[in-house]
Amino acid sequence: MSYTMSVDRVIQLARCDDFPEATIRQMFADHNATELPLDVLATLPIPLSVKVFLGLQDEFFDADEFRELAVAFAKRAALENPKAESDYFVGKVLDAYEQVVQATRTLKLGAVLDAHLTQLVTGYRGAIKALTEPLSKALQSTSGEQLQTIAAYEAVWFAGYESQGIACRNAASCAVASVPKPEADGVLQWVLDNAVAVTQARAA
Repeated sequence: MSYTMSVDRVIQLARCDDFPEATIRQMFADHNATELPLDVLATLPIPLSVKVFLGLQDEFFDADEFRELAVAFAKRAALENPKAESDYFVGKVLDAYEQVVQATRTLKLGAVLDAHLTQLVTGYRGAIKALTEPLSKALQSTSGEQLQTIAAYEAVWFAGYESQGIACRNAASCAVASVPKPEADGVLQWVLDNAVAVTQARAA
């Protein structure tokens, strides 16, 4: 992997009237490049939400890095919500995710996770799903605070999704949705900073 994103890919993903192709191409030209790493892309004058979307694409991370980011985003979402933070199953599934992260760091290439650990993750995620379904069905009559609780639970559920890139992006979205709207930009910036830190740690 090159761990960079091309100007054409940015144009494909971020096309909108307020962010035209010519503007994107000029940003890359200013860096005398047709591809940029995430730590440089994150400095461009692009709307924050667009930068976060671009920064969590498959070009920048391998599966293990996506998994670690997803777990970090899920933890942030749970910590932001008193109900989710104190939930037994949330704590258990987050612990299981951490065990998976530690295991995948030490597994030899081609090795598989311990079956018991895989069962733990599956079981606890099932419990989280069971908790969120009745809440989600009541969406039409819920308040902002209740919606934030649903988002916190769903961040934890999504972090264990089988496709790590999708898991990471969904956990990030839910982490942002788990806080009141005035705080959303702060969480978006935190998500981007975490993603950049992972790429910089790899290069160190």
